[in-house]
Amino acid sequence: MKRFSIFARAIACSISLALVARGAVSPIQERADRFLAVANAGFKALVTVNQEAQWFAVTDVSPEHDAAAETAGKASAAFNGNPALIKEAQDLLTHNSELNEITVRQLKQLLLNAAEGPMTNPDLVKQRVEAETKQASILNGFEFKLNGKPITANEIDVKLEKSTDLNERRAVWEASKQSGPALKPNLVKLRDLRNGVAHEMKYPDYFALQVSNYGMSTDEMLKMLDQWQATLRPLYLQLHTWAKYKLAEKYHQPVPKKIPAHWINNRWSQEWTGLVEAANLDHYFENKKPEWIIHTADDFYHGLGFSPLPQSFWQKSDLYPVPPGDKRKKNTHASCWHVDLDTDIRSLQSILPNAQWFFTAHHELGHGYYFKAYSRPEVPYLLRTGAAPGFHEGMGELISLASSQVPYLKARNVLPADFKADATQFLLEDALARSIPFIYFSAGVMPHWEADIYAHNLPPDQWNARWWKYVGDLQGVEPPAARGEEFCDAATKTHINDTPAYYYNYAFATVFKFQLHDYIARQILHQPPQACNYAGNKQVGEFLDKIMRKGSTEDWRKVLKEATGEDLSTRAMVDYFKPLQSWLEEQNKGRQVGWD
Repeated sequence: MKRFSIFARAIACSISLALVARGAVSPIQERADRFLAVANAGFKALVTVNQEAQWFAVTDVSPEHDAAAETAGKASAAFNGNPALIKEAQDLLTHNSELNEITVRQLKQLLLNAAEGPMTNPDLVKQRVEAETKQASILNGFEFKLNGKPITANEIDVKLEKSTDLNERRAVWEASKQSGPALKPNLVKLRDLRNGVAHEMKYPDYFALQVSNYGMSTDEMLKMLDQWQATLRPLYLQLHTWAKYKLAEKYHQPVPKKIPAHWINNRWSQEWTGLVEAANLDHYFENKKPEWIIHTADDFYHGLGFSPLPQSFWQKSDLYPVPPGDKRKKNTHASCWHVDLDTDIRSLQSILPNAQWFFTAHHELGHGYYFKAYSRPEVPYLLRTGAAPGFHEGMGELISLASSQVPYLKARNVLPADFKADATQFLLEDALARSIPFIYFSAGVMPHWEADIYAHNLPPDQWNARWWKYVGDLQGVEPPAARGEEFCDAATKTHINDTPAYYYNYAFATVFKFQLHDYIARQILHQPPQACNYAGNKQVGEFLDKIMRKGSTEDWRKVLKEATGEDLSTRAMVDYFKPLQSWLEEQNKGRQVGWD
């Protein structure tokens, strides 16, 4: 830590020197430019150190790597939260009318970064970093067991995908929730520490700090999310009704009002896969290798005109499952990393030869090419991120949607050229597996539960009950048996632990992707949005590059409006699924729609 302390003092000294006016036309702008030159250089250096350490902590879980990640996290917090940085940024922003837009955006981003670990209260930051490291270690190193034998997260997913035995499914589903009790005690502590750092920077709570990335309050964000759910609810109720009848038939059970959680393949009922036989593509991937999947995804971007990712991507990424017998443990949640905010781009995946990983690989590389697009001199390091957090996820989701379209799958020889797709069934799969139920998890259950614990300080002895109330009310799903407060089923979701108050970004991404996709299909490709093919179209690549290359140098609303001519809304989603809505209403005639 000593070398980081020396570094921090050097930064503070440089800041002081930077305040010396040089007689420029705009003294405040000159002062800000000198300050930000130092701040950006320090930010890049500390991000690189921290990201490298965190990478090893998730790809090779061990006490040594946890300790290194903790040290790097403290160093990063010491820089980002340096009181000298905070004070100077705050002082400069009192003169924001004299500063250009990109300067103001950098200063605001610097203060947002500082709010994650403000060193105006170093003991609080130290406690938070230690608790975050501990939580990551518990999460990444947790060993699930089924009937007393170890089972991996991938194996849990495969069993839920394939098993038709409800007793087995329940046992597997309950095994997937075993990490909750182990994670809860430290999560309770983290809730208070995260709120503490937000308070230090005058935010009411940690949830409010995170949504401020959109220039919104907690109430404004939740209102927008609830509005999306309201506009899509007629379609969701029809899908829910169709799905519960389909599942009751599959398991030879009476039709329930709410769907039992272990009937659904996904551990959190966020995506409803495996219900549409005509759209099941997994057998088309049986003879494919994981390496083929990632390279096919990469070729997609080359076809749009993007130059290749750095060779180091292929050397440093961790793309495949840990081999059987290997004692190394790694996080199984797919992600993409911009380690040095420049050319060091990596991805963490566990690719298997199936449709889901095919779509996921396309998604994750979307992050990588987004990183690459804005890694240019015109975009300062502090602004090398999406126009809003949901833009990054949205770009990945957009390409995932494009990769699931039948014309593209034919072009990549996944589907035979003479394959006759049932358009309704593929649209049904789009809705169930990738879009509509997901909205009620990502815009409903997750953000409302996290707003309750951060913004409203929900007592820990009510956490599990509140979780299942939201799951029941918003998703129409219920557990196979009562789940008391000895469990913490929310904590079994990775993001609750390591990416808190973030998940609404995936809801944003889902709405955003349909808006971009609608524009691309109708205005560039002149093809129906439900069946189009981006492959090889350089005009599509140019359209996406104009959005991505800006980083966060412009307001997200402006970027979206200029790209599509529209403000953010579910209009494109509703239009995309209109043919399905009519079909479902016909299928559900005479059935009880909904669960109330």
